[in-house]
Amino acid sequence: MTDSYSSPKLRWVLVLILLSGAGLRLAYVTRPLDHRLVSPWRQSDYVQIARNFWREDPNLFYPRIDWRGETPGYVESELPLIPWIGARLFDWFGFHVPLLRGLSSLLGIASLLLFSRLARRLLPPSGVLLATAAFALNPLLYHLATAMQPEPLMVFGSVLAVLLLLRWEERPGFGRLLGAAAAAALAILAKAPAAGLGLVFAFVIWRRLGWTMLRSARVLAAGALAIGPPVAWYLWARHFYIVYGNSLGVSNGNHVPTAAMLFPPTFLIGILKWETFGVFSLTGWLLAVAALWAPRDQRDLPLVWCLSGWILYIAAAQTTAADWAFYYHSLTAAPGCLLMGAGLAALLDGRVMASRLERWRRLRTFTALLLATGTLVSLAAFIVVFTRHRDGRQDLLGLRTCALALAPRVPEDALIVTQGDTRYDARGRTGAFNIPMVFAWMDRKGFNYGSDELSIATLDGLAARGGRFWFAYGSDFQSPGFRAEVEHRYDLVARCQGDYSLYDLQRPPAATP
Repeated sequence: MTDSYSSPKLRWVLVLILLSGAGLRLAYVTRPLDHRLVSPWRQSDYVQIARNFWREDPNLFYPRIDWRGETPGYVESELPLIPWIGARLFDWFGFHVPLLRGLSSLLGIASLLLFSRLARRLLPPSGVLLATAAFALNPLLYHLATAMQPEPLMVFGSVLAVLLLLRWEERPGFGRLLGAAAAAALAILAKAPAAGLGLVFAFVIWRRLGWTMLRSARVLAAGALAIGPPVAWYLWARHFYIVYGNSLGVSNGNHVPTAAMLFPPTFLIGILKWETFGVFSLTGWLLAVAALWAPRDQRDLPLVWCLSGWILYIAAAQTTAADWAFYYHSLTAAPGCLLMGAGLAALLDGRVMASRLERWRRLRTFTALLLATGTLVSLAAFIVVFTRHRDGRQDLLGLRTCALALAPRVPEDALIVTQGDTRYDARGRTGAFNIPMVFAWMDRKGFNYGSDELSIATLDGLAARGGRFWFAYGSDFQSPGFRAEVEHRYDLVARCQGDYSLYDLQRPPAATP
């Protein structure tokens, strides 16, 4: 596919799309870590890891969280490259959360530029414009552009890997193949679900070399480069969980669907929901179906790429079908946009609804433009929904306000104790229960307990392990008489509006005269 445009107007439209997409990705870059968060737990963890790289050990291979209890805080995670770079920026400019957001924004803009380049290699001009506009307006990528999470790096590495792979296919060379493999390794190190790129690599290499790829030393070397570093890292990171019990939801999360989820497969509703609202939209699905009539060199790669993501979503359905895991679906944003662009081009070129009659040609063009407009409007509308949801977290506003108000009552070296999520899911399986926001906002270290294990014995046990100040939620006192028992046993240091309290677990209440 040609990489040039015959019309200067098309080039200027593309430039306008890119500038608009870049502007969206910079919209909220100056925000601190406050209550305006859609994925507060993930971003709070990244801020803690970056802060601890800055204050404690700067070794990239030893990420640390604050909800560490009496451990050193080493945590199982993806390769924390973004927090580590953020910590190095803190060395120069001081601790400022927007520096971390800025890294995500730069990755988001770079991904947009790379995607536009990729679309121009695969699609005709009409498809390029729609695909790039859909990528620019993608609500998940919009959210992630200023979110302190690993997904911006994963998307960047994925798009770069596919672009370099196509360059290798056009002009095979060992260096180009190694470059594509290195980019894939970066994406997988950023977030393990990017391992689905292996299917894309296998397809493109097979398309170029056939089955001889199985005995190609160069292909095997490239595969080792793509897989080796991620495998080494995730095995290394797992030992932090084995030794210290700390994980960001990898080994202590439940991802594989259970038999109860498979019969009937209701989990597909959650996956379809986020693929619709976060990637395609309703009209975008129709364009993706129309892509089946596009030339094979336009449709096959995006289809295989999407398929690799869908396989992952099904294999890890207990995670990817959940509402909180919406950002996982950024994995299929790029191939989804390519499919929609290919579908629009197929409609306009007459491959769908083909007819020589003028009125049918007009109907085909009208249908194509209507679907394209509906898709872009729907994606833009969901950006508004994301923004309103992010601005409307009043529960987080109260929590943050009290955390900041109570923080001066807690010495910097004292360990806090605060509520986590439930330790077991509805099926009785253990899962990740740590909630990190209070630690990030108070800038203190300490313990999480499962909300389903709270008792006097639990609090006394954590106090014996070094926990000193209990940041209590109002929801901690649902059991009748529990508040009275707590106030009889521990000293109430302060109470905050919103029914949050701070207790000293190692000091009894003062005697009443």
